[in-house]
This record gives sequence, C-alpha cells and structure tokens, in this order.
Amino acid sequence: MRNRRSVLRRDGVVAGGLVSLAISLLASCAHAADVSYVIQQAETGFFFGGGALYQHYAETRTNGTTLDAETGFIPSFTVGASGMTTNPQGGLYWRAAYTRASGSTNYSGYTLGGTPVQTTTANTISEFRGRLGDVFAVDHVLGVPAAVIPYLGLGFHHWTRNIDNGSGYGGIEQYSDGHIGIGLLGDIAVNRHWVLGLSVLEGYTVGAQIQSTLPFIVDTSTGQTSFYDTATHALGDRPYWDAGLKAIYVIDPTWRVYLRVRRTTFHYGASSATPIFSSANGAFIGYSQEPNSSTTQTLTTLGVAARF
Repeated sequence: MRNRRSVLRRDGVVAGGLVSLAISLLASCAHAADVSYVIQQAETGFFFGGGALYQHYAETRTNGTTLDAETGFIPSFTVGASGMTTNPQGGLYWRAAYTRASGSTNYSGYTLGGTPVQTTTANTISEFRGRLGDVFAVDHVLGVPAAVIPYLGLGFHHWTRNIDNGSGYGGIEQYSDGHIGIGLLGDIAVNRHWVLGLSVLEGYTVGAQIQSTLPFIVDTSTGQTSFYDTATHALGDRPYWDAGLKAIYVIDPTWRVYLRVRRTTFHYGASSATPIFSSANGAFIGYSQEPNSSTTQTLTTLGVAARF
C-alpha cells in the first residue's frame, strides 16, 4: 500500500497542478462578456435523478497485495438544488446535492481462519456534496458561449458495510469521512437547448473513521465465535479526487433533463488495533486492524430539474 499511496500523492500533485493551470488559463480568457442565458437556466433550480453507483473497494496488505475486494453496481438517487446569480457578467454559483445508494456488491476475501470465500456485502451509502464558486463568462470557446467556475468543494460520506448480512465473515462496519478541495467547472452552451459541462476537483479527506457496530463474528470454516471490543478508530486524511461530465437539455424556461457521470477516488489509512476475545468475557486471542484501503466510485445519474 505504501507504493500505492506514493502514486496517489504524485497523482494528487499532478491533478492539483492541472486544476491550477486550467484556472489560470481560462480565467485569463474571461472578460466582461455576458454569461449565456441557457447556462444560467441549466445551472439554476431543483433537481432529482436516479441511477447507479459502481463501487470498487479494496483492502491491501502492507506490501500492497489485496486482502479483499468488493465490486458492483448499487442503485442510487440524487436530490438537490443549484443556483447562479443573474448578473450578466457572472457572479455567485452554488450547488448542494444529497445522494443515497443501497444494494449488494460482490465480496472476495477470506474468513477469520484464512479460508478464501466469495459472498455478498449489503451496502448503504449516503453522501452530501456542496459547491461554492465564482462565475466568469468566456467568449468563443469552440465558437460558442461558455462559462468558467472555480469553486470550493466540500462533502460528507457515510458507508454502512454489512458483509454476508453481518454473520460469518466480517460483521457490520460503518465508515465516514468528510472532504474538502478546490475545483473547476466549465460549461459550454452548444445551442439554445444543450449545455455540456466538465468538472474536476482535487483535495483531501477529513476526519475519516471506522466504527465496528457488531461485537461478534462467527467463522463458519472453524465454527469459532470471536468477540471484538466495539470501538471507533481514525483512518487518517488522504488525497481525494473526482471528475465529472454532464449533458443538460433545456426544454423550456422552467424544465430540463440531464445526464451526469462522476468518478471519485479516495483512500483510507490503517486503523489502530482492536482486541479480539474467544467469548464475551473470554480469553484474549489477538488483535484485529483495519488495513489500508482504496475506493473508486462511478456515479451515473439521469434526472429532471425545474427552475425556481
């Protein structure tokens, strides 16, 4: 995992450099042009959409090899609102969205006794994301009106992980973290109906932690029941990165439909050790430790929006 974290840091530096360079170059093109009315329509109002979150989660040993992995599509929905001031030369931009995903993914790992196992994990994922930025009008990007929006991004993520429905292999764990970063959004008004957009954000997780909520685990390969001390452990702060694409069709001054695809990557560090006992008040067996892990998510959402 040390090698993977080094790569992530290098990628973070590259991503951060690209974001800063893009902001500098595009801001230098911005001037007192009017922000396209179609872009204002596309970015203002309430929205609701449904889709799927594709998640790949992997835990790794200290040498970088995989301990276990969970992969699959999880049904999701997103609801929120966004706004852009109507000052023709630009102004304030904001966006707030809540996403919830619930469903099963495929688990590939090991029992407590070290036996390879294939099973499923029940997942419930909730996250809030917010953006606050400044809008700049840009003329003649591919010959059409455009807007550039540097923004501050922040969010909160919570994941309830229930391996094998809480019995047999892993029990229930709850992960949570916040994130903060700087981002850049670019919108292009292709015509009076279509707006295409690209965004990128680079930052760090904040306050990542894991909480074990089920105090026992049954190893079905040996019939042994092992009891954990229920505890909450910090997982450290790590680089956080996401990028998104969107296509918005403005039907009329009130209604629009949209398609969004967002890819997010972040890591968790290893936790401190948790004691394991042979029974609720039994003999001490050893320690368990949450290992280093990486998460990649791709959220695809098709939705409808109404301007307020």
